[in-house]
Amino acid sequence: MGGLQKVETLEKVDGKMQNIYRNLHSNQKILIYEMLCRGISVEVLNEDLELIKASYKGHDELIYDRDSSITPYSVSVLAGDKGITKEILNSNGISVPTGAVFSANYVSDILKAFEILDGPVVLKPVFGSHGYDVYTDLRTKEEVIEALAKIVKAKGDKAKIVIEEYFKAQEFRVFVTKNRDYAVLLRDPAHVYGDGTRTIRELIDIENYRRMNPRTNALCEILVDDEMFRYMEKNGIRMNDIPGMGEKVYLRPNSNVAMGGICEDYTDKVHSSVIDIGMRVLESFPGMPYVGIDYMTNTITELQNPDSYRIIEINTVPGVHMHFRPAIGKSQNIAKYIVDLIYPETKERSEEYERKKSLSKF
Repeated sequence: MGGLQKVETLEKVDGKMQNIYRNLHSNQKILIYEMLCRGISVEVLNEDLELIKASYKGHDELIYDRDSSITPYSVSVLAGDKGITKEILNSNGISVPTGAVFSANYVSDILKAFEILDGPVVLKPVFGSHGYDVYTDLRTKEEVIEALAKIVKAKGDKAKIVIEEYFKAQEFRVFVTKNRDYAVLLRDPAHVYGDGTRTIRELIDIENYRRMNPRTNALCEILVDDEMFRYMEKNGIRMNDIPGMGEKVYLRPNSNVAMGGICEDYTDKVHSSVIDIGMRVLESFPGMPYVGIDYMTNTITELQNPDSYRIIEINTVPGVHMHFRPAIGKSQNIAKYIVDLIYPETKERSEEYERKKSLSKF
């Protein structure tokens, strides 16, 4: 269980963050470190909940994940509902996949929607994260029924589910704040590269060991599960196959970093129209201070139009670590942008500290 820890000054933790906060997720550790750099004191109230109390000159905040007093509760709840999010974004002229929401036990209605969509679909629960229980590129009724059964097993037969068009494109995470600070990542689904001698199973083991020993970035192990095997079978890939030298073999359709996806910084490559759309997302949820957007497009470096992109979902507690330590490209310290909004009175202290020291301890 999480116990209370109190830290009054940066000096008490400088160089020791991993030891003192070893039970907290990297996202929260980076946020805490950013606050400590500004002279904001921090109490860890509950490690299990990632709940902290931050204080600066009489300004106190309870921060749960990245949620604080600047994120309205209604916005957080609405944004967490994938069905309502689609409706709100669509009503504001923002491109989302065509689809509908049903109770999981309305099987005939879900299959009718599949017929109307007339193409590959995605099936996923209304509430969920990290890509769990999300089934993509379903092309037959049998695949839809099988995926639905898995969701029911995980979430219950009364769970709300979304069925929507499968928009085949690259997936990006676009982080943007109401101050128009931003960072962008390309998220590539889990894959391995062949060497002409080893099997896919061996290549996965080698890649997972390399990622974790030692862990130097935000990458997670490639998740080996039923969904991976379903994808491989569908695409004629077997674990004992030996890919040729340099051959890239994808292992699953979704690109979540938690499932083994690769994250590459694209902040300096993105077209400004993508950020314009991100600002419209924020405006669609009045009071939302910042957001992480799952953004699908094959033209991230070009002017966007309604047909070139789809927003899959949004996140009010976006991951910090994958921007801070991407597998490829420059580090983007989005914790700074978040703390700028929570504690705007500390921006000068942040700028002063950055002139003296970098946040490269993680």
